[in-house]
Amino acid sequence: MAQLTPLGLVKILGQVTAIMVIPMVGGVVAGLAIAGNLGGALLGLAVGTIISAIGIWLLIRAGVRKGYTDGSPRDGA
Repeated sequence: MAQLTPLGLVKILGQVTAIMVIPMVGGVVAGLAIAGNLGGALLGLAVGTIISAIGIWLLIRAGVRKGYTDGSPRDGA
């Protein structure tokens, strides 16, 4: 297995950040909007959590379809 370069590590960190942060922020924004408009913090929390979970699931599923989880090397080594 080839050693990762600093650029490769930055790329992995960026992908992990995208998989986790983007859906979480989307869920927080949606939850706050629902809580603010409807006045129900519990409903906003529930909807925000569901949106975050769906977003993370979709991003992971997209990565699996691209072959990120098959264990094969990507650099041709």
